[in-house]
Amino acid sequence: MEKRKGWMKKQREKFFRKDLWLPGLSIVFGGLTWSISINGILVHHEFLSGGVSGLALVVHYLFRNLPVGLMVFLMNIPIFIMGWTMISGKFFVFSLLGMSSFSLFLTLTTKLFIPVGNPLLASLFAGVISGFGSGLIFRAGGSGGGTGIIAMVLNRRYSVRVGIVSFLLNSIPLVLGAFLINLEAALYSLIYVYTSSSVMDRLLASFSERRSILIISAKSPEITKEILTNLRRGATLLNARGAYTQSPFEVIYSVVSMFELAKLKDLVSSIDRNAFLIVNETQEVIGKGFDSPATL
Repeated sequence: MEKRKGWMKKQREKFFRKDLWLPGLSIVFGGLTWSISINGILVHHEFLSGGVSGLALVVHYLFRNLPVGLMVFLMNIPIFIMGWTMISGKFFVFSLLGMSSFSLFLTLTTKLFIPVGNPLLASLFAGVISGFGSGLIFRAGGSGGGTGIIAMVLNRRYSVRVGIVSFLLNSIPLVLGAFLINLEAALYSLIYVYTSSSVMDRLLASFSERRSILIISAKSPEITKEILTNLRRGATLLNARGAYTQSPFEVIYSVVSMFELAKLKDLVSSIDRNAFLIVNETQEVIGKGFDSPATL
């Protein structure tokens, strides 16, 4: 009995972990936002989308009685079955949540209408909304199903950008729509897909983007101490030698977040106003204090 109580307590603690329910909320909200872009804008202009949702829209335009949400759910079933052995349990569960919430909100928002008459503005606006919603889902560690699973697998294993993979895979429904539905609508849909992919990539990068810093200073011990104690970031000392003076010195190498960059500059300037700083953009940093390595 005691063992059972202990097991149930551990399960409750696991269930209420922030690293589970916070991403879950983000995935559900992302599914809602994504569905708004489709039912609120795309359907009213007979625009297309990419991936499974794009195929569902093609079927919906050809057979009006078939709802988009139901088609998205049914088309995703074989993909999830095939992906069962390819992806981790956590990613699978989060993707299942993303696909289910996306399909549900597509069903609940069928009567939604966002009055954007200009087709160019409509495709751009829908792309921004869709990219934000799908980006939230990917950032939380899930996907909306379909091509999202393939994109995440390629991203995790080969570091291929999610937006680029999604753009290539999403082109398939656009080609079908150009021949079966309307060429002009397919061209506007291409703008939508590109905008959505760009916004999604930008959203994902904004959370993981860092700055790597090289600091050359005669007061490297003092600066290093402040980085370790004040910023609470790691630092590496590199032995170097001046090309002109041939004098040996230490170069400080560190990685900070975008929010810590200004503080680091002030810190270095307060210690040595003649310090030489080199700031480089760093797309992703994996390790202690930054992103954890993700495994499929």
